[in-house]
Amino acid sequence: MGKNESVTKILTTDVLTVNTKQKISAVNKIFRENMVHHVPVLEGKKPLGIISTNDIFRIMFDVGIADDRMTDAILDYHYSIRDIMTTELVTLPITSTIKDVAKVLQFSTIHSILITNDKGELEGIVTSTDLIKYLYQNL
Repeated sequence: MGKNESVTKILTTDVLTVNTKQKISAVNKIFRENMVHHVPVLEGKKPLGIISTNDIFRIMFDVGIADDRMTDAILDYHYSIRDIMTTELVTLPITSTIKDVAKVLQFSTIHSILITNDKGELEGIVTSTDLIKYLYQNL
């Protein structure tokens, strides 16, 4: 396990994404069907924001939604993706190392980092789970 190993070793490149024209139910469907916890919001290929399962849960709690069958309909009616996405993104360039990822995650409350190319386009995502798996496999 080298200190300067490329982030590409732990990068998920087949990232499931949404755009701002889609409904929140599309994000919920991604969460339910794919066991992911973060969905980037893109404009073209560039990240505008990110939505986490915690963002959805927070709104459900604030609104008082208890019936899971009604969640999508209520959220789609009252909120847009722009309303709930986090726009203060944590990104690193594709040239970053795994150590760079660890440093950012260590001093942050976030659990995912968007990896971008020199044009600012999304190349992939790295989560704290990806980093832990890598560390475990290389102990």
